Amino acid sequence: MDKLRVSTKDIIFAWLDDSQDNSYYLDKIEGETRMVNRNLIELRDLTDEIERSSTRYLYVPKATREDLMEDLNSFLETVERSDLKNVLPIAFESPHKVSSFRKILEKAPDELQRFDEFREKRILRRIEKWLNANGIEPSFK
Repeated sequence: MDKLRVSTKDIIFAWLDDSQDNSYYLDKIEGETRMVNRNLIELRDLTDEIERSSTRYLYVPKATREDLMEDLNSFLETVERSDLKNVLPIAFESPHKVSSFRKILEKAPDELQRFDEFREKRILRRIEKWLNANGIEPSFK
C-alpha cells in the first residue's frame, strides 16, 4: 500500500461539496485535492492533465445522504442536554440539515464544537477507508 500525505481540510471539503458542477481528484503523488468545474474555462488544462494522467489522479466521491443522516442521528444520540435533544430533530425537516443542526447548536458553543469534531472524525474514517480500498495509506496533515 502506498503512503501519502493528504491535506485533511481539502479532502474533507471535496468530500462534502455537493455541487453538481464541481468534481474533485486526489493527486496520488502530491496528496493535493484538485477541483474541476465544468463551467470554468481556465480549468480545462487541469482537466486535460487529469485525463492524460488517469493513474495519477483518483476521483473523490461525494458524501452520501445516508452517511449524512447516520452522522446526524449518531451525534443526536450522544447529546445529553434535554433542551438540545428536544429541538435538534427539527433540523431533520430542513432541506439544509447540517446548517440547521449547526444553527441550533450555536446556542451551546461547546456542543457545536463537539459536533464539528465528531463529524470530522467520522468523515475522515470514511475517507481513510476509501483511500485504503484504493491502495493508499493516508497520513492527514
